[in-house]
Amino acid sequence: MHWIYILLAIVAIIQIAIFVMARRIRKREKENNVLLKYNINSRQRAWQLLADQSIPDEDKVKIKEYYEAS
Repeated sequence: MHWIYILLAIVAIIQIAIFVMARRIRKREKENNVLLKYNINSRQRAWQLLADQSIPDEDKVKIKEYYEAS
């Protein structure tokens, strides 16, 4: 009977670890993806963000690449 409790505890720990890792991956992906970060869904929105002075230059380069590609 104790083996069942041990097995359930191990499964719970694995599920928690997978959940935490998935959140870290999504957070890292969102930080690197300017489309998600600035909610860019059209060329007009990209153009507006290129004119915004509060956006860092490295993000502007990525936004400009998106704007020119679409």
